[in-house]
Amino acid sequence: MTPRSLFMIILKCLGILFVKDILVTLPILLSTFASFLAISQRDQATESILTIFILIFSIGIYFLVAYYLIFKSAWIVEKLKLDKDFEEETFSIRIHRSSILSIVLVITGLLIVIDAIPVLFRQLISYFQVTDLFDRTGVRNIIIPSVQIIIGLLLIGNQRQIVNFIERKRRKIATHEGQI
Repeated sequence: MTPRSLFMIILKCLGILFVKDILVTLPILLSTFASFLAISQRDQATESILTIFILIFSIGIYFLVAYYLIFKSAWIVEKLKLDKDFEEETFSIRIHRSSILSIVLVITGLLIVIDAIPVLFRQLISYFQVTDLFDRTGVRNIIIPSVQIIIGLLLIGNQRQIVNFIERKRRKIATHEGQI
């Protein structure tokens, strides 16, 4: 493994972590958007519009950074000259790029699930302690961590398809640019 390929793998892993942040933020964005639709007062609507705009803008930046980290990692390594000034031309690491990406996806999915499970239980306990049987308005607080758990489990369960998609995209870009 060359320093260039090592840095490309590291950048792709960072890109996957950015995608994790996007996936965790999406339920919150949808929840904010739903609450915006429910608001009827004008001054609170302005605050909600500003909040939604900031969330969409930040998610857009995250998408852009994640795209460049995952699919344009060779360009980043080249521009930042990350593979220069190494004494060794190759490292003696014998693991395939797709295996590392699979490991990162599983770890990322586990991190999402591990972060969301305590929140879900806390919200469930709060939901049943605070509300009575006829007033169940706190369902939204339960939905967000539930969706995050589902996203984490989907990442773990579909990691092979995601890695294949990244590798297919990498091959397409590499052949387009004349690299292999």
